[in-house]
Amino acid sequence: MEHRFSRRAFVAALAALPLAARAQAYPAKAVTIVVPSLPGGVLDVVARTLAPQMSDDLHQSVVVDNRPGGNSHIGASLVARSKPDGYTLLCAAGSTLVSGVSRNLNYEPMSDLVPVARVVTAPVYVVVSADSPFKTLADLIEASKSKPGTIFFGSTSVGNSTHIGAEMLNTLAGMGASHVPYKGAVPALTDLAGGRIHFMLDSLASVNPMLQSGKIRMLAVTAPARVKDFPNVPTVAETLPGFQIEGWVGVFAPAATPAEIVDKLAGAIEQATKNAEVAKTLRAASGEVAFLGPAEARIFMNEDHERIIKVVRAANIVID
Repeated sequence: MEHRFSRRAFVAALAALPLAARAQAYPAKAVTIVVPSLPGGVLDVVARTLAPQMSDDLHQSVVVDNRPGGNSHIGASLVARSKPDGYTLLCAAGSTLVSGVSRNLNYEPMSDLVPVARVVTAPVYVVVSADSPFKTLADLIEASKSKPGTIFFGSTSVGNSTHIGAEMLNTLAGMGASHVPYKGAVPALTDLAGGRIHFMLDSLASVNPMLQSGKIRMLAVTAPARVKDFPNVPTVAETLPGFQIEGWVGVFAPAATPAEIVDKLAGAIEQATKNAEVAKTLRAASGEVAFLGPAEARIFMNEDHERIIKVVRAANIVID
């Protein structure tokens, strides 16, 4: 009887502890980072690079679980519907969070997930074939305006960042170029190099092999400033003031995850990004380390969402 009473009293006392006190005991078991894509991709590299460093900081195992499919939404939905206790996280591209404006999903990315941290940003490049007659972005825009319906741009999927970024350029410049969707970067870039489409937007990780082989070349970068590795490549904003879109990767938790736990996870991620080897690996795989904590990441995400939703509505992008 005394034993049962003591056990009930302990459980009651634990439940009565302030949330902050309970959060101090977190984590009491392994933390899982869900990657909504196949092993070996950018998201996988980011998660697996952060995991051992986070494990050291949190004094618990941090494991990576690949859940590909549904253009990242199978894994993202799984996390969104998980218990908000800090033990199931998502490593995803920012486009996953904002693509709910163009897709019918079984969850709401912007409200069912909360940002723990923005980890890296990746500029997007406007690329053309090596023998394209367009030597500048202004040349491409002028040709599209003067000969409506004759310029075509590719994307690696309908409604993803390569599509939306190109539509943003298309809309803001008043180009009227036509969209040609592909199933992946390789066929899209192959057709670009072969002259079957005229331009596309994609990350350095995707375009670099053909760039290095001389089959394509860069016209502009979508970042707010020129990239130090390509100082001669102008920004899109130099031709279209105010234009900006970047790829980014972040770590997210289910909505209603206690703020104290989110902050603890963010601290572990920030410490990981300060490691020189981690930063080197992230830079090689995805872009520049650009850590933002929960509050700043939320502001950034909201601004990104607003930019994207304007383009989606203007281009009437809808995916069933």
